[in-house]
Amino acid sequence: MTLPAADTLPLILASAGTGQALLCLLVVVTGQSGELPRHWLAGQFGVLASLAAGPVVIAIQPEGLTLMAGLVLVGLYALPPLFWGYVRALTRADRTDRLATSPWHLAGPGLALASAVLVWTLPAGSVDFILTTGELPGGARAATAVLAVFVLVIAWSFVSAFYVWRILARLKAYRHALHDHFSNTERRELTWLRLMILAIIAVWLAVMALLVWDNLIASLAVPPLVGSVLIMALTAMLAARGLSQHPGLAATGPVTEDTAANTPDATATDDLPAEKYRKSALEPEHAARIAARIEAIMAKDALYLDPNLSLPRLAKAIAVPANLVSQVLNQTLDTTFFDYVNRCRIEASLPRILAGEETVLTIALDVGFNARSTFYTAFKAATGQTPRDWRASQVAGPG
Repeated sequence: MTLPAADTLPLILASAGTGQALLCLLVVVTGQSGELPRHWLAGQFGVLASLAAGPVVIAIQPEGLTLMAGLVLVGLYALPPLFWGYVRALTRADRTDRLATSPWHLAGPGLALASAVLVWTLPAGSVDFILTTGELPGGARAATAVLAVFVLVIAWSFVSAFYVWRILARLKAYRHALHDHFSNTERRELTWLRLMILAIIAVWLAVMALLVWDNLIASLAVPPLVGSVLIMALTAMLAARGLSQHPGLAATGPVTEDTAANTPDATATDDLPAEKYRKSALEPEHAARIAARIEAIMAKDALYLDPNLSLPRLAKAIAVPANLVSQVLNQTLDTTFFDYVNRCRIEASLPRILAGEETVLTIALDVGFNARSTFYTAFKAATGQTPRDWRASQVAGPG
């Protein structure tokens, strides 16, 4: 079969997108890492491959239009819960957390599959007739199928928005949990996921604007290769970090007993630190003693110099359960573990910054930071100035 030249590029891009997603799927399935959220990633790459393959299937077998019309709807409804499951797996509390999945997440894909079955059982050529003319071929089955698809397409926007809201809330709670347990969080942060979601939102808004323009202002034909490019970009973003990203809180084993990520998916405690310390009966005097022990060991042993210092290690050093140490830091000292340790590091850096005999990077690494940028952020948060400006203000004196 010879294709027109104008159809060659979209077909090439569709083939490339399909191959890209299938390759990522193969890497996930054959990988050896036990901590990688394997089944969630495999599901996403599998759906992306099926979405990308549409133009290829139709080019090879034009009758495949009906099949792909149903699969696209199922795929669009499957992606949000798959992505949500992946994010939950990355932000789980520890290795033993299996994160029970609510059956409600199957409702959307299930309804989409039921509508797809209606589409697939339409008489031959019906889908092509509907897409070409915009009219129904007649019959109750065709009307039901079109109505179901129309409702699901409209509802998908709201369903996706709901998942985006939950994912962003989950990532925010995860970041707070990291700050409760680790002194350096660069390698555990999921900033790339937030950026990826923002990119998806931008694309979604652009698509909505194009649809509004096409229907209310003037006819606007979107090139078929746009869909393939978007799928390839989404696959690349997910593969770039997703194939190597491990759960940040689970990386060092169980952290605390009060992390709400252990709760079932459908409950209101999906946000990680919900109702913290509700079972604790820590008395003010006991909390004050623990706070004093924390301050004393930090001053004596300078634990903050360890760039990998974690809450469990500090708890072990003062022989106090980790959840009580976290509670004292949050409630008695009014800070997080991350902020407390970094404040100690900044205080240790001040005399050396003032002396001006070493580079900022050398000082930052010596006092426990992993990167110059993290040191600058913490330094400005503590002093309100950059290291250079702070030193200049100290050298100049009060006047």
